[in-house]
Amino acid sequence: MNIRSSLFVCVSMFLNNPVHSMEMEEINANAESASLKQTLKSSPTEMEVHTAYTRPITLGQGEVSNDYHQLEIPAGPIAVYRFEAEVVEKDADGNYIPVPSYDAYLHHHVVASTHESSAYMKDKHTPMKAQMGNHAIGFGAGTECRGTPQEFFDPYAFVTAEGEDSWIANVHIINTRGMDEKNTGHCLECPCTEDNTPEDLFDPKGSSWDKCNVDLVEEENDSCFPETYKGGLRCCENGQHCLMQDSLDAEADNATYYLRYKIHYSVFASHIRPLYLAGCCDATGNLDKAGAIEYDIEVCNEEKHPGCVHTLSTTQTLDSQGSAVFGAFGNNADETHVDREVDVVYMVGHQHRGGLGITLHDEDDNEICHSTPTYGSGHDAGDEEGYIVAMSTCTFDPPLRMHTSDLIRITALYDNTKAHTGVMSLFYIAMTDVLSDDLAIDVRPYNAEPSFMLARPSSGKASFSSVSIIFVGIAVAVGLLLKKRLNNQYENLPTEYNV
Repeated sequence: MNIRSSLFVCVSMFLNNPVHSMEMEEINANAESASLKQTLKSSPTEMEVHTAYTRPITLGQGEVSNDYHQLEIPAGPIAVYRFEAEVVEKDADGNYIPVPSYDAYLHHHVVASTHESSAYMKDKHTPMKAQMGNHAIGFGAGTECRGTPQEFFDPYAFVTAEGEDSWIANVHIINTRGMDEKNTGHCLECPCTEDNTPEDLFDPKGSSWDKCNVDLVEEENDSCFPETYKGGLRCCENGQHCLMQDSLDAEADNATYYLRYKIHYSVFASHIRPLYLAGCCDATGNLDKAGAIEYDIEVCNEEKHPGCVHTLSTTQTLDSQGSAVFGAFGNNADETHVDREVDVVYMVGHQHRGGLGITLHDEDDNEICHSTPTYGSGHDAGDEEGYIVAMSTCTFDPPLRMHTSDLIRITALYDNTKAHTGVMSLFYIAMTDVLSDDLAIDVRPYNAEPSFMLARPSSGKASFSSVSIIFVGIAVAVGLLLKKRLNNQYENLPTEYNV
């Protein structure tokens, strides 16, 4: 039996097992006592719904909005259990209607608190944090957000402070309405042009470039070096255009969009366990590097990429130095990391077009979460052909007990039949600190700085066993199966870069 056949046998076994291959009873052996769990779950929670909109976002064809918006929310303290978002516009009668991704491409939106009570978390870096925020609320996603509401089960929720009545959101939208398919494909990947390239982009001292992990550096990934950078966030700033003006229709009408957001919440109660985000996981980082946020996918080389699937795999700790991701490209090292026990409640991945899935494994190669994109197959908003319209999620009930120093491996797959610039492979991980029995219902919102329990010394920079190679192979094979399944749904982007 050849290697590929062996891998597909492994995949068949893999797909017939539960999503979480760990023994959950054993993982949670040290969880709260039954009486504590009963205390936390016994208080009924009455949900309310709040819907609102950002200010208008008016864009010409090919124009980029990468700006900050104030999101009004009910005055705190409240506990937010569900967050939904989508791009909308007004019709001729003034009604809000959904906008398809092929007209308004939502590159990302991320939400954070700027309330003074969370100022102590200003330097806490996480993969879903707006640069201007203090406490990362999360709720960050791209085109998948319409089909992937982020939700948590009682008693776990994101909690606001007393009197807090707004959040801040970094909303990144590109107006591609009226553009042909080829130009749209180029535009979505933010190619660097003479018009949108920052003056200091190619100056190694002008911006921080030393962020890529060893694998990306060794493969000489274009995104890691100023002299080869071809496209991505650095060339996709507010007010810029994704293409040269001569590639755009100067007569096209402006479009006005809004981000509509909806939260399901309750008034804060003492049984509620406040959530926050883990400091990882950006697949471009490792134990020493925070991560470069984005990377390029080179066109397929069958010797390097079996089946034309690009694989990136790296090891980090659960709550490591982290990356600002949608903020600055500066030094994001967190010097105050303290090992502690946490309960992980929710995970979801974020990828761009061409993504085939992103997976987390623990130090013993047990799968923790596999987040797979769903591609649209139609024309309506929420089912746009060739666009990621949802990402599968992992909810842990009971929560997954971990240490912030635990080593986890991130494996990300992309279809590289065609080249891509500025792709992302991130994991959003919501967790809460472990409570002792005597703190069963004495839980404070995040506006009071927590005193973390010291659990154990850091385990150091241990390496995974050689079994990791097998799981990477299985991940590639899963990617091949998904790629085949999506073959008729995903329209590959052009091979050449646009510089």
